[in-house]
Amino acid sequence: MTVDRTGTADRTSADRVVACEGRRPGRPREQRADKAIIDATLEIFADEGYHALSMEAVATRAEVSKATIYRRWPGKRELVIDALATMNDSFPRVPELSEKSTRDWLLMALRYLANRDSSSLVGRIMPRMMTYSVSQPDLYAEYFERVITPRRQWLRTVLQHGIERGELRSDLDVEIASMAISAPAVLHAKGMGQPQLADFPERLLTVLWPGLRAIGKSGADGET
Repeated sequence: MTVDRTGTADRTSADRVVACEGRRPGRPREQRADKAIIDATLEIFADEGYHALSMEAVATRAEVSKATIYRRWPGKRELVIDALATMNDSFPRVPELSEKSTRDWLLMALRYLANRDSSSLVGRIMPRMMTYSVSQPDLYAEYFERVITPRRQWLRTVLQHGIERGELRSDLDVEIASMAISAPAVLHAKGMGQPQLADFPERLLTVLWPGLRAIGKSGADGET
């Protein structure tokens, strides 16, 4: 099950569709085996890291044969990258941006990025990827392209759409704004020596929103 679905930011209407996924096109058959393989790969990767992970170990934990894995992925690297890309599967979808306000979409993204327990699967994988950004730059580059880039593209699309429909300021620097929104949420998710706050996404957006909204807009939802 290799998958290739990425978010795009070059659509201009209120009906644009944005997906935040980085997997390649998948096969419909034997989906239970696919999921077992992906789950086993992520668990081993989180617990032991890339070098300790082997196709044999994945096959054993997933309770499938190595041949079953090799029919789907040519090698360990491709398997790991596709598995990591599935971490975007629970990222907020935007079927039609007109369905919600820009503020609501941003709050959904912040809740996803900020409220992740360090003991969770994603919380255990993130520190490894930060280490690999130095020790395994090629692996990290693929992870960045397949996992991080679609999220950033999603966020830029939401911001651009907010500008187009007059909810956000027309002179907003979309690139800087996206970093200002996502970076604090990621730091909060990592802990950084600070207590986890259940209402952190709401508090952060309350601070940021005055600098994002269009002149003359006010209130929690950006209405006058």
